[in-house]
Amino acid sequence: MKKLFIALLSLVFAGCGDYLDEENKTDVLTDELYRTASGYEGLVSSAYAALRTVYVAPWMFMAGTDLYVEGRDAQPEGMKDYRNLTPSSSTVRDFYRDCYIAIQRANIGIFYNDLTEQVDEIEARLGELKFLRAYNYFLLVQAFGGVPLVTEAFSSPVTSFERASAEAVYDFIISEMEDAFDLVEENPEYGRVSKRAVTHYLAKVHLTRGYESFAELDDFEKAADYADQAIDNYDLSTLSFEELFWPGNENNPEVLFAIQFDKVSLENPTDGSTQANYIGPYHGGEGQTQGYPSRRYSLIGTKYLFDLFTEDDSRWEGTFMTVFYQRYYDYYDRPASDRPNMMIRYYYPHKWQTADTAAWRAADPANRNGTIIRPYSESLTPGLITWETEVSRDNYVPAVKKFDDPTSDYGHGTSSRDIILARLGETYLIAAEAYLIEDNLPLALARLNAVRERAEKTPGSLVLSDPGEVDIDLILDERARELVGEYHRWFDLKRTGKLKERALLYNKDVRALSNPFLGPDGNDKILRPIPQIALDLNENKEVRQNPGYVSGQ
Repeated sequence: MKKLFIALLSLVFAGCGDYLDEENKTDVLTDELYRTASGYEGLVSSAYAALRTVYVAPWMFMAGTDLYVEGRDAQPEGMKDYRNLTPSSSTVRDFYRDCYIAIQRANIGIFYNDLTEQVDEIEARLGELKFLRAYNYFLLVQAFGGVPLVTEAFSSPVTSFERASAEAVYDFIISEMEDAFDLVEENPEYGRVSKRAVTHYLAKVHLTRGYESFAELDDFEKAADYADQAIDNYDLSTLSFEELFWPGNENNPEVLFAIQFDKVSLENPTDGSTQANYIGPYHGGEGQTQGYPSRRYSLIGTKYLFDLFTEDDSRWEGTFMTVFYQRYYDYYDRPASDRPNMMIRYYYPHKWQTADTAAWRAADPANRNGTIIRPYSESLTPGLITWETEVSRDNYVPAVKKFDDPTSDYGHGTSSRDIILARLGETYLIAAEAYLIEDNLPLALARLNAVRERAEKTPGSLVLSDPGEVDIDLILDERARELVGEYHRWFDLKRTGKLKERALLYNKDVRALSNPFLGPDGNDKILRPIPQIALDLNENKEVRQNPGYVSGQ
């Protein structure tokens, strides 16, 4: 094989040549390169790196949910309210394509695993690739239902694909992840897939399949068991919520799996993480000189999201920059002991803090007299904001600070912070949800309380005592507080059957329309549409569009 020809359908409209060029940067033929230890390591690394593109934008993960609405900058067509979501959506097309690009990189790596130079880590690399392939299929099956199961590294063009059932895709994912668990290392170097990470995702896959009509009877039981294995008695209080997300602290025991963005690995300065860019307000255009980050203002929190936090919950201040000092980055660049004497530029008091803003200023007039205060009744009600008055709306709501990178240049995609995809805080909530559906309410409450206990400012202020209080809405509320901005929410609502209900209740963009979920075929738009270009290029014309959509649109 002189040169591997990749003709996966999704790559046809992605551009096969660009992808091959990216993988073969030397004069060495691809086949020869991948048979060397160093070439193969580069191939495996590229399978990891493919997730950067899958997560380059937040729309498929967060838009149109109960937690985030459109800000001053528009979201892509169809993402915020479903009404105009069609098979021609470029956002859906790109996500579908990027997942298959990632899958094909894993397929190539698996193909060469027996052919390359055999080193000590070769079995572990096979396990990592199997996990990465399964992970991307998990994203696809949640978004689209059944999709083509492509498991070969093609050496000749293939232009006809069958669409596997969602049931078959889930079976494949679980089988691959079980294989991966046996192959990957227990404690690999940071950034590689570990047994604990695989166990976390086995829990999540079983939990998600458990809601489907084709679920196995023991899916929720397995989800709880796998989640507890991943937890392995880890105490969440080892790190405070603030410490967990402090810049540079991503390599900590709670993080199970993350997309790496080390500066050394970025070919261009703007190839970094974009996670911090989309969530929160535009600060203005002088960030380079005035020390604040670039923000797109495309996603802002709903009033419902802000209302979820209470005075005793440290995640309010741990998630949002409620006090914006003269330089936004002063919060990170200067010692915490300096904060009582630092000038405050903006202040975002919540409802328990807004009784007397005059008294707040009077407590430190030197640093607070010039502060712009955005009180709860005004700034935390996005539905009342008119975005046409742009400058006056800068900094109108508190920014999500969890993903801030004070070392980044001003601009979009300049952060070198990792994107955390799995961490033990979520694992506890997966266990709580599985135990709830298994009707083991005491254990559901125990797993839920572990998350709440870490968040409470005063011991005993957030933990619950009555197992009867635990229901799916309580768990979704807890996931909202714990996981703001972490690329889970659309999948959470889709999994639990709460997408339509909660979007209509809490998202002003969705609520403003008359039945935006209803598709032209009379079905609701719960799944995403199969991209029209994927249907057009597929010579198998038996493949059908998802309910809620009409092909050709």
